[in-house]
Amino acid sequence: MHHYYMQASRLRGRFSLDEYLARGKFPINYPRYTDSTGTKIIVNPVLRYENLDAELTEVFSQLNVPFDRTLRILAKSECRTGRTPCQLVFNEEQSKIISEVFAREIALHGYRFESGLNRIGAP
Repeated sequence: MHHYYMQASRLRGRFSLDEYLARGKFPINYPRYTDSTGTKIIVNPVLRYENLDAELTEVFSQLNVPFDRTLRILAKSECRTGRTPCQLVFNEEQSKIISEVFAREIALHGYRFESGLNRIGAP
């Protein structure tokens, strides 16, 4: 996982999406947070990026840790500069690769990837 990010950083983001997908080096993370079979999430809680502020507020509240709803960094801010929803970015071939490579993680988190419609949807 870190290898891609280090290399992409060295290249200053000059990978196109097609070049990235063709390399075949993907950040497969489920072994880090699932049981030995890779089918059961064993960490708690799992936070959703799309609800990050609210869910972090809840976690920190339960831990009695002060949190002003800011991480002082912009997570993933350097990854995408445009505002086009990611569901509209992928072509059919890209959708197929992504849906196959990340099928387990998509399913583990209750998302759906509808490659024919180029959509990633929340549960």
